[in-house]
Amino acid sequence: MRLNEIAGSEVVDESGRHLGRLVDLRCRGEHGPSPMVVDELVFGEAGWLERLGFRAVHERTCPWSSVRSFKTGRIVVAA
Repeated sequence: MRLNEIAGSEVVDESGRHLGRLVDLRCRGEHGPSPMVVDELVFGEAGWLERLGFRAVHERTCPWSSVRSFKTGRIVVAA
């Protein structure tokens, strides 16, 4: 799976509460032959001014281990 396939997905907690949209994934590991391992989700409520770079995005993170499920357009994380 590629980041561009899930970027912008809605991030919700297990009760369905909207937490934001997926902005990025943070990984550990090195570039090269060894695989990168996803550590964290980065998500937030960015408006147009943030997306255009005029204001800072209010980002939140959660560890990848908190991900309970994901499918096209929606990622469920532990509350």
